[in-house]
Amino acid sequence: MPIWSIGPVESEPEVSIAKWKVIEIDAGTRHFIGLDERDLTGRVSSAIVAFDHETLRGKTLSGRVYQLVGSPGTSDNADYVWKRWCEANEVRSFSDVSAQLLGRVSDDNRM
Repeated sequence: MPIWSIGPVESEPEVSIAKWKVIEIDAGTRHFIGLDERDLTGRVSSAIVAFDHETLRGKTLSGRVYQLVGSPGTSDNADYVWKRWCEANEVRSFSDVSAQLLGRVSDDNRM
């Protein structure tokens, strides 16, 4: 299964993902991973910079907005892309912080 770059934020400012997770890597950043609802391809976001707990919408360092659909979950396609992303970015360790994110309340919706 090939891995390819996604289009610029200007051409795709918002993405809805299902079967999602929020993963924190050893560098301390958090990332959305999941299935793009349009074509069921795996997606990995750049670092999350803001998150709205009520709407399940988050903005990433690239400026793209991710809409989380449904509950956290797993997907072979998303896991495959995540593994390749970790290799490319030399990630040594990570943890799933999805439950922690959903239970966290913040006044300014910042990560």
